Amino acid sequence: MRNLLLSLGLLALAACGGDDSANNAPEPPATQEPPVSAAESNDAPQVPAIVEFVWHQKAEGFTDEALWSHADYWSNLAGEADWGLMVATVMTPRVANDNFDFLWVMAWPSQEARDNAWADWGANHEPGWLELTQNTFTYSAEHAYGFAPSPGRPASARNTSGRSVVEFIFCDYKEGKGEADRKAFEAMHAAFMDSFEAEVGATSYWWTVMTPLFELTDQNTPDYMWTNFWATDAEREAGYAAYGESAHAAKAMEDADCQDPALFDSRVIYLPQA
Repeated sequence: MRNLLLSLGLLALAACGGDDSANNAPEPPATQEPPVSAAESNDAPQVPAIVEFVWHQKAEGFTDEALWSHADYWSNLAGEADWGLMVATVMTPRVANDNFDFLWVMAWPSQEARDNAWADWGANHEPGWLELTQNTFTYSAEHAYGFAPSPGRPASARNTSGRSVVEFIFCDYKEGKGEADRKAFEAMHAAFMDSFEAEVGATSYWWTVMTPLFELTDQNTPDYMWTNFWATDAEREAGYAAYGESAHAAKAMEDADCQDPALFDSRVIYLPQA
């Protein structure tokens, strides 16, 4: 999957029991139970338990206008269904990918919320959605991948545009290295950002480390996916220029073998109503 996703749904949600219509719903993709995060306490901002990425392919009738029209429809449906969804976005790769044209990404507060939403989707919404979108895009539950996020230093300037530049980097720990080494690097990276922003001012940059909640059968599952977020390309370019000259940049290569970054354009399509 590394070379397929390379680099962060829509849902073919399924039943976890219940009435006959739910039992006839499509089988959901399996995810492992995510670890409990300390950040889920009442005195800290809630961190999603699962961030789920679903591959989508464009159909012959695809247009950007149709995509965003369908996304608006789905957003209203998700709000009415009250799944507990925290946010949903569409992410489009800047380099063409043979396996998908864009990602539908959903952040869930818990495994239970995710499973209940998939069940409701499969039982009550998916057939109509497939008919509505058949000329615009397609997707399969086979290619829905969940990750448990662990956010790093938060952004000092909030991005309120609804759009962002997102970068995914799949990594494997080198022999003898592990989570403690990565966290030590993150502490250095946070200190670097403190110094950088003391010079240039607040930025929208933040990152999260995502641990796969699945096992790949045809290749090794990466140890983690480092994900960077910026509001603009200009911020990304300025940040990388400074990072390249930083003292800690080389340590990342000492601790892990990582794929080349994959760049995506992200657009928020759903936020819960206040």
